[in-house]
Amino acid sequence: MLRSILSKSLIIICFVSSINIASAQNLDEIIDKHVKAMGGADKLSKLQSLKITAEMDVMNMKVPISTTIVQNKGFRSETTVQGMTVVQAINGNTGWTINPMTGQTTATALPEEAVKAMATETDLTGLYNYKQKGYTLTLDGEEDLAGAKVYKVTMALPNGTKRTNYISKDTFYILKMVVRTTMNGQEVSSENTQSDFRQVDGITYPYTSEVTTSAMPGTAMVLKISTLEVNPKIDEAIFAMPK
Repeated sequence: MLRSILSKSLIIICFVSSINIASAQNLDEIIDKHVKAMGGADKLSKLQSLKITAEMDVMNMKVPISTTIVQNKGFRSETTVQGMTVVQAINGNTGWTINPMTGQTTATALPEEAVKAMATETDLTGLYNYKQKGYTLTLDGEEDLAGAKVYKVTMALPNGTKRTNYISKDTFYILKMVVRTTMNGQEVSSENTQSDFRQVDGITYPYTSEVTTSAMPGTAMVLKISTLEVNPKIDEAIFAMPK
C-alpha cells in the first residue's frame, strides 16, 4: 500500500515538473520570437538612447511632448500645455519635476514612489535580456484581444512594479501593456494599447498608443509619434536637477 502511494506521488511530481519545464520552454520561445520581432538581440543590445517627439490628444487638446532617454541612466519629458512646459526627469535613482501649471516654477524632487514608477522608463529594451535585468516572467495563458490571439506574459520588476504584456501570436509585438504600481499607499494601474508599428534603424516601435489610467478614470489619451531618433548623442546633464 505504502509503495503504491509513493509511486503515485512520484508520478504526480514528475507530471507537475514536466508541465513547469514545458511552460518555461514555451515562455522562452515566446520571448525569443518577440525579441526577434522587435529587431533582434544584436540591434537591441546596441540601443543606448532615444529622442522622441510626439503629440498627445487628451480631453480635446493637442499636447506636444518631447522625450529623451538614455538606457538605464536617465529619462526626461517636456510637455507643453496652454503655453506652459511641464518637465519630469529621472536621473539614476532620483527624480525631479517643474510644473508651472501648479505655480511650481523651480525644480522639486519627486517622491520615492514616483521615481520607482518612472524609473522603468529608462529601460529601452523591455523583455530583451530580462533574466540579467532581474525581471521575473510568468506565462499566464492565452487570450483574445480585440480579435487578436495573444499570449499573456506578466513581468515583475525588482522595484515591485508589475507589467502584463499581451503579445500577439501572429506578429509577436506587444499589443497592450497593463502596469500596476503603488503610489501614496494605493495601487495605480494603467493600460497602454499599441499600434502602427514601424521600424527605425532596424528596431520596431509602436507609433500610436492609447493610454488610460486609474488616476484619471474615464479619460483616454492617444499619443502619436512624429519623429523618433535611435542612438542620438545626448548630453546627460539634462537629467540633473537644476539648482
